[in-house]
Amino acid sequence: MNKVVISVLFATALAGCSNQAVTQLSEKDNWAGLASYDVEAGNRPRSAEELDKLGASSAEAQQDYLTAYQSHMKEYCNPNNAYKAGILGKPYNAVCIDDSPRGWEYKQNWETGLEAGNFN
Repeated sequence: MNKVVISVLFATALAGCSNQAVTQLSEKDNWAGLASYDVEAGNRPRSAEELDKLGASSAEAQQDYLTAYQSHMKEYCNPNNAYKAGILGKPYNAVCIDDSPRGWEYKQNWETGLEAGNFN
């Protein structure tokens, strides 16, 4: 029972942090920062409508976000980085595992890291 309560509180805290991070990045028109945040959080790219609601209403701002998203995904989702993500106990990242060309390899390395960090 205690694990359930702790998990719910942790998830709630993370949700609050994520909304704050998104707000801060969008208020600063930091679309590359938002793209990096989204990749690392396992969020798929935001739609033009979602970006528009956050203030990225110009085609240039939206393209900056998408370009940064693809670039950061290529770097962050490198299977060589997955072991460290696992060791740190980072959660399943659908972007790196389901959407990247070497997702299966990323997943294997991430799971190995989870086991080494005793997070499984």
